Amino acid sequence: MVASVSFDKSIFLVVCLWCAGVAAAPPEGYYDTVDDSSSRALIDTLHEVIDDHQRFPYTDDTTDIWDIVNVADEDTLNPGNILDIYLNASYPKISGGTGAYNREHSWPKSYGFPRNVVSNYPYTDAHHLFASDAGYNSARNNYPYRNCDETCLEKITLETNGRGGGSGPFPSTSNWLRGTTGLEAWQTWSGRQGDVARAMFYMDVRYQGGSHGVTNHAEPDLILTDDYALIQASNTGANESVAYMGMLTDLLAWHEADPVDDLERRRNDIVYGFQGNRNPFIDHPDWAGCVFGTACGGGGPGGGGDPIVVLASGETTTGLGRLTGAYTATLSSDDVYQVITETESGGKPSRRTSRAEHLWTFNVAAAKSATLIAEVAFNQPRDDDAFIFDISIAGSPYQQAFVVESSTVDQLYTHDFDTGPGGALTLRLRDSDRTRGSRELDSIRVDALRITYLEDGPTDTVPPDAPNGLVAIAGDGVVSLQWSSNPEPDLAGYAVYRSTGLAAPYSRLTAATLNEPLYADTTVTNGVTYFYRVEAEDTSNNASAPSATVTASPTAAPNSSLMVLDSITLEASGNKSLRVTAKALIVDALGQPVSGAIVTGSFSGDLTGDQQNNTDTDGIARLQGPSRIKAPATVNFCVENVEKTGLEVDLESLTCQTRSF
Repeated sequence: MVASVSFDKSIFLVVCLWCAGVAAAPPEGYYDTVDDSSSRALIDTLHEVIDDHQRFPYTDDTTDIWDIVNVADEDTLNPGNILDIYLNASYPKISGGTGAYNREHSWPKSYGFPRNVVSNYPYTDAHHLFASDAGYNSARNNYPYRNCDETCLEKITLETNGRGGGSGPFPSTSNWLRGTTGLEAWQTWSGRQGDVARAMFYMDVRYQGGSHGVTNHAEPDLILTDDYALIQASNTGANESVAYMGMLTDLLAWHEADPVDDLERRRNDIVYGFQGNRNPFIDHPDWAGCVFGTACGGGGPGGGGDPIVVLASGETTTGLGRLTGAYTATLSSDDVYQVITETESGGKPSRRTSRAEHLWTFNVAAAKSATLIAEVAFNQPRDDDAFIFDISIAGSPYQQAFVVESSTVDQLYTHDFDTGPGGALTLRLRDSDRTRGSRELDSIRVDALRITYLEDGPTDTVPPDAPNGLVAIAGDGVVSLQWSSNPEPDLAGYAVYRSTGLAAPYSRLTAATLNEPLYADTTVTNGVTYFYRVEAEDTSNNASAPSATVTASPTAAPNSSLMVLDSITLEASGNKSLRVTAKALIVDALGQPVSGAIVTGSFSGDLTGDQQNNTDTDGIARLQGPSRIKAPATVNFCVENVEKTGLEVDLESLTCQTRSF
């Protein structure tokens, strides 16, 4: 538990700046009371360690969040600047107001704590507040952290201090944005994905409800989830006792893909110097697997046995690229290389492109948690090309394993995956850029390739990813669901769940797993709102987290034989002597104009008389007053009947219109 203290702004800033140069490490004994024997034990004991931190005001003449962020996010190669989280821009420091950057609530404050009051601790918690380019902060909005795809809007990064820069193809080193209702997403660029993920993990554990141990102010229970409906329900405009943020599954993947670096450790030390508490997921990244999974007590569920090493058993040349050496060169790490060099396609020079592809074959056992290990080197590319390794098991669609970065020395790449049904595994090497006119010939050398897993386990306990892209379309007595296909090679299918309330229990609709990502629910009642979500299941009976929740309300089809008076417009031509015309728009139940209908109406007020006319192709009947009138005048017109063979008029839609001229 962190004690509450007060600081003098100028003195403390000097002290903290001096501390920033000290090697990043938690104080001795800081985590001694932590129990990682189970997820619940770890959450509870970590919360006790990092709870009750010192709060600083958001904006103030004393030490405030501007001061902390400016020190924590300082550009270490340009100390007068900050380095922002999303654009990766280096901006001169400001102490408040409006400028190139501002303060980003990585856990959006609208999800649980929107009001800046002295009792609101998460609002000013610097562990999740980052310096951010103002435009990018606005673009991110309050969208959850979530994987995007190539259909999303790209938000590029700048190359600063050797990181970031460039654009496309997806995912490159860019941020990606999707604003589609129900599918909102912000995918942080690869160099800072782990930073925001670990900030989210901290917020989940730091805020467990209850009250601050020193000030006794109530605190929210902040929870990471994959349920988008819960996240949206947290956006109430008021400080909430329970609030949600996500997407948890994607954040866990970002945490693994972007490990802790020295800049993040430095930031943790600096915020600790101010607030008196640390982000434990920076000091102990392995704890994320226990808190949000089952990998506790120094290891998760697993088996034993001897490690199995599987080497390539053959190869296939595709005719793309030039090959030097055979696959046998990849069987050991001995600086004997197999080299694949791009070759040029045929055709006109302006339309040619460089390309390469090669396949290796492995034979793997079923239902194993395996690791692909590759020792490769790829010299500086001559164009924007890169080399990519993909995996296919038993003929399943290829899934990307990793992208090889340029290097003149051998680099070790690893990729964890489930072997699923086992059998023939194809490892594919391919180039990434086949733009016409891009004809530079790049080479990659491969020293060693191998796949490892344990003989007797571990049994596959890794669930599929939560399905995404779920859409519900309501019809008459039916709700049609569709979603994006999952990529896992060991995918067994999908299960659909339904509820009649956001907090009500969900019932499984599908007795057997669905092979295709679509389902028609015909057991619905018109006029009732239903909530749906989908889970993916693999061949080892692991189920994914639920997809985002969608809603639909089936309704009866409109009466196609009905006509409706949509509107009446009164117009006048002339100056003192006015010719008044009433325009009546007639549409069908689907809102389409009805032509050839006979409209009968009557004028009253300063103009009297009955009129009748047919509607034109636009569904408009023009009924002219029987005589001219002088201004000023007030005219009333009522539609009394509409007739057409095969159709009937909705009598309740017949109305009047009055206008003064």
